[in-house]
Amino acid sequence: MKRITALTLCSLAVGAVVAQAQTSGYTRYSNSYTVQNRTSGCGGHSASGGVWKAWVCQGEERVEMRWRDWPSQSVYNQWQGEINFTSGTQKTCIMQIKSNTGGEPIYIQVTTSGTLRNDGASTFATGMANQWFRLNSLFNPANGDSKAYINGSQKVTRKYTTSDRHWYFKNGTYNNGRPAGRSEASFRNISHWRR
Repeated sequence: MKRITALTLCSLAVGAVVAQAQTSGYTRYSNSYTVQNRTSGCGGHSASGGVWKAWVCQGEERVEMRWRDWPSQSVYNQWQGEINFTSGTQKTCIMQIKSNTGGEPIYIQVTTSGTLRNDGASTFATGMANQWFRLNSLFNPANGDSKAYINGSQKVTRKYTTSDRHWYFKNGTYNNGRPAGRSEASFRNISHWRR
């Protein structure tokens, strides 16, 4: 049986407050997804105990949760979730804010083992493999403001001017040219918000 100490309770409370701060002023909305599995046998996905897992191998394209288009396209929309990817994961996108015709203002990539960057920009986090962390990603197409936070700390700021209004969220494993081996990411506690 796991022992819960006062320090554990304090850490849990601080984490909850930080998560709440990221969505302060936002309204949560329900959403649904379809699974896009474009693999040839090695890649796949599973769901168990509230955790959704995706994996993709060299030469395969992607396995992702493709969420429905945002119900409000000219306001801030925010994705919040917890992610854990393996140390073998590399050259793989794990979360996107996307439009099929407008691009990706947020495109969180694992480049080498444990590193994160946004859409080809410089690395903003290292040592992230094999641990759960919270990601908040948000975008407002009307003003082009996009941001990403890791565990409540802002890591990405990007101005992305667009007239496109067909935005949605994706998360999973999208192969960006990984060498031999397998990329694997797990997701839990996903929620969607708008303001």
